[in-house]
Amino acid sequence: IDEKWFYLYQKSEKYYLLPDEDEPHRTCKNKNYIPRLMFLCVVARPRFRDGNCTFDGRIGCFPLVRYEPTMRGNGRTGRVRGDLVMRPITSITRDVIRDFMINKVLPAIRAKWPREDVSKPIFIQQDNA
Repeated sequence: IDEKWFYLYQKSEKYYLLPDEDEPHRTCKNKNYIPRLMFLCVVARPRFRDGNCTFDGRIGCFPLVRYEPTMRGNGRTGRVRGDLVMRPITSITRDVIRDFMINKVLPAIRAKWPREDVSKPIFIQQDNA
């Protein structure tokens, strides 16, 4: 299990636009305040039998976000008041990681784990734990 931060966009970006295309609108206070998004990625060792891959080891990649209802609607974007919008979790704490481990990671491991290894113990190694 490892975490990876991604910026939602770069400080300076190049766009190749068509003549009738508008420039993308970017909303942030300053170029130094670009929001970041963290992903929690889970992989395992792949399993092979007779040279064929029986389990590729990819379990999941989970964005650490929360869904909030919008306070206002927007006629330009078609958003209505109360629609759920995705917001990045700005403070990743022990409780947030524990909640994601229990509610997202462990069910994904249980669903995708190979059936021949169900009786064996599973060790979860977390990077920078």
